[in-house]
Amino acid sequence: MTQPTSTTIHPEVAVFVARVRAQLADLAEEQREELLEGLEADLSEQVAAGDRLPDPAAYAVELRAAAGVTVQARTRRRSLRPDEVLDRTRAEWRSWTSHNATTRRVWSVVEALRPAWWVLRAWVAVTLLDQLAGQWEYVSLWPTLGVPLLGPTLLLAAVVVSVLIGQGKLWPGSGPDRSTAARVVLVALNAFAVLAPLSFTGDGSQASVFAGPDGYNAGYHDGTHRPGLRNGTDVVRNIYAYDATGQPLQGVQLYDQAGRPVAVAPESSMGRGREREVTCPWFNGTTPLFNVFPLPQRTQVRGTCLGRVDPARVGPQEFREPPLASVPPVAAPATAP
Repeated sequence: MTQPTSTTIHPEVAVFVARVRAQLADLAEEQREELLEGLEADLSEQVAAGDRLPDPAAYAVELRAAAGVTVQARTRRRSLRPDEVLDRTRAEWRSWTSHNATTRRVWSVVEALRPAWWVLRAWVAVTLLDQLAGQWEYVSLWPTLGVPLLGPTLLLAAVVVSVLIGQGKLWPGSGPDRSTAARVVLVALNAFAVLAPLSFTGDGSQASVFAGPDGYNAGYHDGTHRPGLRNGTDVVRNIYAYDATGQPLQGVQLYDQAGRPVAVAPESSMGRGREREVTCPWFNGTTPLFNVFPLPQRTQVRGTCLGRVDPARVGPQEFREPPLASVPPVAAPATAP
C-alpha cells in the first residue's frame, strides 16, 4: 500500500495565500476556506516545479469567478488581530530569507549566531540594571553592581535564562503555535535589548576637556560631558606636578591654550573591592573642580567621591604620596641672541 506523501509548504506560498485570503475577507469564513482548501499544497508543488506565483488580487478574482461569488459590500475593513499581524510578518520574513540562494545562505549564518544574541541580551539586561542601581559608573564587560562577585554571578544566571528562552524551554514565545501575549512580550523585550545600549555610557577612555569653566561645571552636573585624560592607552586618574627645582607642588590648576580646564573624569577610580580608591575634587565655593592637582583620594567600594555614602563605609580623604619624591631640576631654554 502506498503511503500518502505530505507536501512541504513553501514560505512564499504561505505569504501568497495569506494575501489571497485578505482579498476574500468579505466572504463568510466557511465559504472562504472552501475556496482556499488545498491551495497551499497545490501552489507549493507548482513553485517547486519552477512556476511563478500570480498576482494575489487577480488570483482572488479568478477564484470568485470560478465559484460564481461576487464581491459583497463591506461597511468597515476588519482590522488584523495581533496574532495575525505576527503570523503575516513571520511569513513575509520567511519568504524574504528564502527568496534566493544568497538570502538563504545569509539567513543560515544569522541563525547560527543566535546563541551569541542570547548571551548579548543577557549582558544588556544586567548592564542596564548595573547602570540604574546605586551610584553612576562606567559600563564594563563585567557588570559589578557595586558588590564583589554579584555582577558576574547575576550575569551568568541571566545568560542561562536567556539561552533557555531562546531554546523555547523557559518562555514559549516564538512561533504561531504560541500564545499571542507571550509572542508580543518576547518581541518587545528583544526590541528593548537592541535599544537599551543607546543609553549606556562609555568606559571613560575618551580624552576630553570642557569648553570653559561654565561648560565644565554645567557639563558635570547635567551629564552631557564627562571629562577624561589619557596617557597613551592608560586612563589618567591623578596628576602630580613638580616645580623647576624638581620639588612636588600642591594645588596646581591646569588649563589649556583656550582657558579650558584640563581635568580628569570625576568618576575616576583605581583598584577593586576594598582596595578601590576614588579621586575627590578641590572646591571653588561649592563647585567641585577636577583640574586642580594633585587630587585627594579615599577608599570607597562603590560610587564617586561626590555621591551620597555612609561615612562609616569610606576611608579618610587624603593626599597620597607623589610617585616620585623629586625630579631633576630644569632650566628655561636659552633665548635666541
